[in-house]
Amino acid sequence: DGAGSAERSAQGANAAVETALDALAQAVVQAWPASDEEWQALYQDVYHQARAAVVYMAEAQGLAPRTFASTLLCAVASDQGLAVAQLGDGIAVATLDGGDWYLAATPQRGEYANETYFLTQAGPLPPVDVRVYSDPVQAVAVMTDGLLRLVLDMNRNQPHRPFFQPLLAFAAQVSDPAAGEAQLIAFLASERVCARTDDDKTLVLAARQPAG
Repeated sequence: DGAGSAERSAQGANAAVETALDALAQAVVQAWPASDEEWQALYQDVYHQARAAVVYMAEAQGLAPRTFASTLLCAVASDQGLAVAQLGDGIAVATLDGGDWYLAATPQRGEYANETYFLTQAGPLPPVDVRVYSDPVQAVAVMTDGLLRLVLDMNRNQPHRPFFQPLLAFAAQVSDPAAGEAQLIAFLASERVCARTDDDKTLVLAARQPAG
């Protein structure tokens, strides 16, 4: 999620995401990490690569890296489990087969209210929160902080089930990915959603389909 105060944050976010996707795909296709420590090491490497890609782009354009500031939230899921990594204030939730939704990645807060960490902020790489879950999930959703008040029960800091259950049913019925994406965009742009937030809204939903 690009920082609102950064002039070219969309470019920075795109570069970070593309780099992270490539690095993660290359890593897990070779072997699924067998321990929490291996996931920690992998994600540290991925986030350093993503940061380097954004810094390189900034230098090529003669601009400060902060001009491209963004957060970065990653999730890798398979029949061997789920591993998420968080740098910033995104949200990741997941559900087991037939179970309740749970918070898989908690938004990071900085020193002050409404402050978070960014990939390109000065100094060492900010702390990356890595969480590994051994059970295979039925679905996982990752979102930017613009949806925070819609998707979380703020009193309990838990996913708001009435928001996610219809999404799961929707995912099970989608046969055309392009049409599904258009419907999801329309939902996020709807009046009832926009009435709850004036921030950017991005949601990626991945659901396992039954075989056959």
